[in-house]
Amino acid sequence: MKLKYITLAATLLNAALLSQVQVLAEPLAYSDGVLVLTADSLTDSVGSFTADKLPIVTPLNQSTLKGEQSPIVKGMWKIALNDMEKNLVTTPENGTYFAAGIRYTTRIYTRDISFSAVLAGNDIYPREMLQSLKMTRKVRLEMGYKVSSPHVIKEINAPWEAITDIEKEVMAKYSSNSYTRATDDVIWMWAIDDLYAKNPDLADWQWFYTTGEKFYNDFYAPWFDATDGLYRGQATFQDLTHNGYPESYTITDCVLLKAASTNALYYKGLTAMVNAARKSGQSDAVIAKWQAKADALRVAFQREFIFPDGRISYYKDRYGKLMPNQHNLGTALATIFGAITPEQARLAYTLYPVTPRGVSLIEPYLTDKLGSHNSADWPFCTALFFWGKEIAEGKSYQAETVAQLARAMGTKFEPKKPEKPGAKPSNEPGDWGDGFGSFHEKIDHVTGLIGGSGSQLWSAAGYLNIFLRHGQVNIVKDIPAK
Repeated sequence: MKLKYITLAATLLNAALLSQVQVLAEPLAYSDGVLVLTADSLTDSVGSFTADKLPIVTPLNQSTLKGEQSPIVKGMWKIALNDMEKNLVTTPENGTYFAAGIRYTTRIYTRDISFSAVLAGNDIYPREMLQSLKMTRKVRLEMGYKVSSPHVIKEINAPWEAITDIEKEVMAKYSSNSYTRATDDVIWMWAIDDLYAKNPDLADWQWFYTTGEKFYNDFYAPWFDATDGLYRGQATFQDLTHNGYPESYTITDCVLLKAASTNALYYKGLTAMVNAARKSGQSDAVIAKWQAKADALRVAFQREFIFPDGRISYYKDRYGKLMPNQHNLGTALATIFGAITPEQARLAYTLYPVTPRGVSLIEPYLTDKLGSHNSADWPFCTALFFWGKEIAEGKSYQAETVAQLARAMGTKFEPKKPEKPGAKPSNEPGDWGDGFGSFHEKIDHVTGLIGGSGSQLWSAAGYLNIFLRHGQVNIVKDIPAK
């Protein structure tokens, strides 16, 4: 039964790709009356820009687009490559790896690296991505459950060790946050499985299996709740106690919930372990053990998260109540991984709105505090959402996805944040001074204004993914040696 679902999903995606081959007879263009992409311009609800205003950059990687592509599409392609390369950093402790955005310097975020790897890095920068992913495993093993005292979750049976009262001191010591702020850590398994599949010459399936087994036993199993077959932990990428959760939520509330998006990642992680077990020569019994875990989680996902009308709940709270809201990554990841049936995916997508201002992270917004992890559009999330939408509906949304992500390049920006508390915001664009001409972190879904870091790793990867997924790239792997 599982194979049938996966085969059907692949057939639908192939249909989308075949339809896109016909579209590419002409340059990509899109218009819904508000969001308009032409060969030379992008117009959205708050402004516009033209291709000739894009900065001219020379990325080190020489991958190019196939076919007839417009000036604006080609210009943004080079910028996306350049943005990813801007995020390569080197430190004495951790070597060379991908950071998350130019604002984030040398911080280590497994989720940012992993999403970016699957979206584009595994295709174009596989060696750099492999080094980055292995570095996250080294650092996470070193940290273990050493956390700041507010991040000790007594309800979870794990070897907690409070090493400071201040979370910033954890970041200063390890360049990464306490594990409590990274309870979607299982995402690295998707990234490594995808990297090895695309680059067999780099694959070390024994390392993957051994490392994956250790992480499952030490870091993931304590968060499993046998009463409903789901894993506790934050919704992937939704920062704790930020505006992606109700105002009243504590750190504990945020990680004792069970999120659709994170459970979809666990399902993918378990199927990746099945693959790693096979590739590394484990016994049939071991392979069957991981397959049984994956199958059971898939059943639990469909039983616990899907409403009668077909919507997929954002999460089930710590007390067992389903949130009526949806989360775009919950819908997207469940579809991409096959955690739901094709019919469930199709119905879920009909019930998740897309607007000229993008795909909101949460639908409907949480009403008690709007903000960047609630009423906002994040380009990498939108790329994943449309990836799933093409699978669910069996047709291409390539031009629309390009138009949506192009908005992150720049029409109008949030004002700069004041340097001192109480000071008036600046009239200058860019809340971090990054300005026009790179792929930014987020777009406010209410105002349409761009915010956050420029040259954001996963935003750039999301744009590259649009063309990689449709087989339209002449891939040149990695960065030429200097």
